[in-house]
Amino acid sequence: LQSLKEVLVKIPEAVRLRDTVSLQCNYDLEGETLYTVKWYKGSNEFYRFIPKEHPDSKVFPLPGIYVDVSESTPNEVVLRNVELDVTGKYNCEVSSDFPSFDTKVGSAFIYVVDPPEEDPLLVIDKHLVDMGDYIKANCSTYPSHPASNISWYLNGKNVLPRFVKKLEVTPEFLTGKRKYYRALSGVEIEVTESTFQDGKAILSCVATIFKIYKGEKKETLEDARPRPRPSSVLGPRDYRSDNQRLEISKMGFLLTLLLVHAPR
Repeated sequence: LQSLKEVLVKIPEAVRLRDTVSLQCNYDLEGETLYTVKWYKGSNEFYRFIPKEHPDSKVFPLPGIYVDVSESTPNEVVLRNVELDVTGKYNCEVSSDFPSFDTKVGSAFIYVVDPPEEDPLLVIDKHLVDMGDYIKANCSTYPSHPASNISWYLNGKNVLPRFVKKLEVTPEFLTGKRKYYRALSGVEIEVTESTFQDGKAILSCVATIFKIYKGEKKETLEDARPRPRPSSVLGPRDYRSDNQRLEISKMGFLLTLLLVHAPR
C-alpha cells in the first residue's frame, strides 16, 4: 500500500551569485511516519534528514554547496553564498517508515546567474535619417554567466524578427569550469512613414537573463525632412493695417518736428 501521495520540489528558477537559496520539498505522507528525506544534485547526495537519528541531519560536501543546517528542516534546505557550481538539477527523495517504506522523488532545475556589471552598449550609425534610409545599430553586453538575451524595440514596440541580425554569443573568459559570455545583436530597419512620432523615433536594446537582470540603452533618431513651421496663433497678418500704422507713425513724426521748430 502506497503511503506517499506526491513529492513536489519548489525552488527558484534562477538566483544571483552569492545569494541565499531555499530548496523546498513538499510531500503528503497520508498518515504514515517519515523515515528519511534525501537531497541530491544530479546523482550526488548532499543532505540527509532522518528524524530517528541524532543528530537528525547530515551534510555531504559538494563543490559550491554550503548547507545552513540550523535553518534547514524536513521540508526545506537552505543554501548560503551559492556559487556558479550550484546550477543544476535537484532531486528530493522522500521515504515513509515501516510498514510501507514507500519512496517518491520530486525534482527541479536552478540556474545561478552572474549578470553583467553595466547596461548594454548601443552604437548607431547616424541619428538623422530620411525616408528610405536604413537604421543600422549594434548592441553588445558586458560578460555574464550565462549569456544575456537581447531584444530590440522601436518606439516601445518589438522590432520584427526580419530586421534583427542573429544573436552572437562569444566566450570571454573562464572562471573555474564556468565560461562568461558576451552577447552581440544588430538591427537594420528601413525608415518609413510609421517610423517617426512627432519627428522622432526611439530605438532601444534590452538585455535580460531570466528575471534576475535587465539592462537597457536607448538612442533617439530624428526625421531629416524639414518640418513645416507652425502658423501664427494670431492668424494671417493684415498688411494693410501695417501700412496704415506706418503712415500714422510718419505723420506723428512730422508733426513733432513742426512743433519743435515752430517760431516762438
